[in-house]
Amino acid sequence: MSVTFQIPTEAKFIPTSTKFDGVFGVPTPGVYDFTSNAANQNVSVLTLEANTVYMIDRINVGANISEEQFLGSINSFPVLYMKKKQKNKNLYKFPVPIGNLIDNGEMTNFFYTDNRDDELIMTFEGILNQLASMVGIATVTIQISLNIYMIDSAWFVGSFRDRTAKTIGQKNRR
Repeated sequence: MSVTFQIPTEAKFIPTSTKFDGVFGVPTPGVYDFTSNAANQNVSVLTLEANTVYMIDRINVGANISEEQFLGSINSFPVLYMKKKQKNKNLYKFPVPIGNLIDNGEMTNFFYTDNRDDELIMTFEGILNQLASMVGIATVTIQISLNIYMIDSAWFVGSFRDRTAKTIGQKNRR
């Protein structure tokens, strides 16, 4: 089952794809450590335009290992943080758990930015053990793709920012 949202037809579809690497034994011996790898922290995903509403609609998570290997190797549960860079505030109340590889997962979230030169950034954390079937794999790469819509319709943005509006349905925004 899915939720249907009506957004302006002129909304721009923006697919994104971001890679996160866990190198075996670096810096933590015997594991693929995504948490301690600075390259996985605050990675720029998308430059945001001021006075615009964005809708994150879908997520896809893939890897260069099988899902069975991914699930069997979890040491420290993988999580994804999404933030607007300038405010450094998470878009979701809690980190998004990445408990399996995901195909077209629904994770709808609307957010607004009024700042120039802001960015959507992601941080991926977690530790995977090396299974016997993973010997010889020097780096585990996790690829996260988001389907994002950019909505710059003056009516939609105005209604979104009006906390009393009943037409957009965003009364619980933070």
